[in-house]
Amino acid sequence: MKTFRTTFLLCIGALSGASGQVSPKEPAYAADKGADELVLKNPAGDTLLAYRYTVKPPPPGVDGVYGRSGYIHPLKTLSGHVLTCIQPADHYHHYGIWNPWTRVAYKGKVYDLWNIGDKQGTVRFVKFADIFQNEHGAGFEAVHDHVVFEDGREIPIIREHWRIAISQLDANRYQCDIRSTFAPVGAADVMLQTYRYGGLVFRATEAWTNANSDVLTSSGKNRDDADGSSERWAIVSGNLGEEQGGILFLSYPENYNFPEPVRVWPADANDGRGDQFFNFSPTKNKDWVLHNGKTYTLRYRLVVFDGVLSPEEAEQLWETFAAANQDDAANY
Repeated sequence: MKTFRTTFLLCIGALSGASGQVSPKEPAYAADKGADELVLKNPAGDTLLAYRYTVKPPPPGVDGVYGRSGYIHPLKTLSGHVLTCIQPADHYHHYGIWNPWTRVAYKGKVYDLWNIGDKQGTVRFVKFADIFQNEHGAGFEAVHDHVVFEDGREIPIIREHWRIAISQLDANRYQCDIRSTFAPVGAADVMLQTYRYGGLVFRATEAWTNANSDVLTSSGKNRDDADGSSERWAIVSGNLGEEQGGILFLSYPENYNFPEPVRVWPADANDGRGDQFFNFSPTKNKDWVLHNGKTYTLRYRLVVFDGVLSPEEAEQLWETFAAANQDDAANY
């Protein structure tokens, strides 16, 4: 009995502060899984992003082949402004933040998994490998199959694990780490052929045009000359009502073809509207052969912010990301 009492009192003491009260637990982030989406929230209960894991049908009257799963939308700032859009009428295959490849060579044929309206292939959500939430952050790891369409069949040729983790930096900013780990399926190599876009993509809110948004890259380029440049980071930002905000995109130094080429739409895109579109495209100027039996990884960090972000702050945030132990990243 004495031993039990001593142990009990020690346990109570460990839970109590100097006042003798039980220490409150840190507020937790949340990963709430609904019928169609997994929603990540900060400790204040604010929705920061949603991941769609069931197929989202296209608008009425549009070919059903444009439906897809495995993307992030909405992505919000801490103040609640939505930064992404999906299924815009100019490009029904655009889905917030997503990551298909455009020219994929497999067994002597080339497939397009980006322009899904061409009915050559797509990306499918398979399952969740992990969902996590605690006082440090929240996130998930989704399994995707990159599939090609052949003779009425869907053939998986790449299996991907897409790991997303959020954590708040301060009152105006949070970070979203994205780790894509992928490998060919089966016995054949897969070649991601050179093309002007492919990989991690961002289609911005339809409120952003050439009149109220801009791009700034690590090499000092803007929307007029950024397309095709090789960058460590890029800021895509604009007006959000009477406020401002945006995303800082950071590429990890061990990514293929780093510093990575970027695809930035010109200011006169979409019949002069100048909608915002940004893509870290490692195969923009160079083929990438994915060898059977090997695994490949791409890592990015998105710093989502209200207000403005200076190039000096962007460079410091990239240096912090570049120096981080990525073996532990996104594992809260």
